[in-house]
Amino acid sequence: MNPISAAVCEIDFVDDTQTPQIITAAQALAEDASPWPPPRPLSRPAAPGLDYSKAIPSRLAPLRDFCAAVGEALQVHPDLVAPLGIALASLGTSRALEVELSPQWRETGPLWVCALAEPGERKSALLGLLAKPLHAWQAEQRDYLRHALAEYEERRRSTEARLSGTRAKLAKAKPGELRALESQALELAASLEGMPPLAAPELVTSNATPEAVRDLLTRNGEKVGIVSAETDAGQLLGGRYAKNGAANIDLFLAAFTGDPCPSHRIGRDMPLARPALAMALCVQPQALADVLRDPVARGRGFVDRLCLIHPPSRMGSRSLHPASVPPALVEWWGANIRRLLDLRWPGRVTLDATGPVRCEVGPRVLRLTPEASDAFDALRLDLESRIGETGDLRPVSGFASKLPGVVARIALVMQAMQDPSAERITGETMRAACEWAPFLLGHFRSILGDAGDGDAVRIARRLLAAIKRHRVTELSAKEAFDLLDGGALQTMEELHPALDLLLDKNWLRELPPPQPRPGRPPSPRFTVNPAALYPSETTGPNGAKFDQAGV
Repeated sequence: MNPISAAVCEIDFVDDTQTPQIITAAQALAEDASPWPPPRPLSRPAAPGLDYSKAIPSRLAPLRDFCAAVGEALQVHPDLVAPLGIALASLGTSRALEVELSPQWRETGPLWVCALAEPGERKSALLGLLAKPLHAWQAEQRDYLRHALAEYEERRRSTEARLSGTRAKLAKAKPGELRALESQALELAASLEGMPPLAAPELVTSNATPEAVRDLLTRNGEKVGIVSAETDAGQLLGGRYAKNGAANIDLFLAAFTGDPCPSHRIGRDMPLARPALAMALCVQPQALADVLRDPVARGRGFVDRLCLIHPPSRMGSRSLHPASVPPALVEWWGANIRRLLDLRWPGRVTLDATGPVRCEVGPRVLRLTPEASDAFDALRLDLESRIGETGDLRPVSGFASKLPGVVARIALVMQAMQDPSAERITGETMRAACEWAPFLLGHFRSILGDAGDGDAVRIARRLLAAIKRHRVTELSAKEAFDLLDGGALQTMEELHPALDLLLDKNWLRELPPPQPRPGRPPSPRFTVNPAALYPSETTGPNGAKFDQAGV
């Protein structure tokens, strides 16, 4: 008996009106001898890497070298370094600079980057190295302002004490003393009104509760940065802003867009005119789960404002004695971050001839050169064409629609790193910033998983997995519907786009209809590409050989 005959003898015949037909590889060969084209994958492509030669302007070549050197020194992927570094730098541009994209559209400075790394991938070491100049700048500011702030606070307390004493005298004053005491009290009250509490900037925190963030925003002239490598950062973002079981993320959303955020608390009002909150988070993947599951964070666009990054891990192949970051690059990074932090922003505490005061200079607005405008419009046009009803970015349209604004902020940061006094975003800088778009999109979609794909792709992927699991080689649409157990679909109409996708990707092929018979036309049947069951060159039952084409 030849091998094909032997294979046929081993078939388990079933009623093909009840279940998908399960046949051997030899039968698939006998029933469909025409070659199959290679199937095209349903899985989303791997998130692209960041091409530093294109994504960082030539005038920022030291930044390219710094990111590569830090990645090598800590044995982490360089794509983990650059996004977090840009996010930290955005704290310097926040409130100090804005970019005007049209007469009605301005973007403020802060970026939200949440990079994912497994335990043991030196998250704390990385953020510690990147944020070191920021902490050093804060310490310098404390030393610089310490004595002036101490004197100021003493004058303020003295004025409060005098006002309190005058009020006490008013309560016991005789009629002839009232006018003088009232005048004195009004003068002291007006003087105290012009002496608000002042403090040296404390721009970095790892505590992301709304109360802590609001206090710091008020203290710092309405800007702050959350820098965290804690494993519970998902709770910080997705749980600790909850109040009485209801999410309260108004402050976070306003501090991303720069919208006014009034607040009325018992004993004091804390209005925020244009708050700015930057985030540089490097956390375990599981730490993000609470945020992605939170319906309010997803529904109100909190997640869509996060640049989610998950570069490949280097664990398992790390060098035991890597080279250190060259001191010249460390010095360049520190000096650059300090220059950005030195930019004046409205509300920053500075010194003048009278002592400590809050800066009243508004943000400097950068505009686009014609070349930068052309590059930016090309990006917007591409994204707009892909977020429509049938576009591939429809499932992540919230993030994709906000991506031009994020790209503009990246351009703002990189332009300020080249020249803190710049007035325009150049074409080269904007083109480099636009190179971040596919990188950010790819990582966002990869991290969201099925939620980042359309229903047709999600259902098609589930159906193909079931076909492989049950070794199905032929089935009808009804049998495909039944194969998706667990109530994945409610109607057959939901299945049709997935079947069309599997046909288009060469995973299925529609069989010729049977001879016409009286009554209702039979449901179409499909045969499965053998490559689904025997990927690459695989030996099937009884030694039958199948290659990617299924022949």
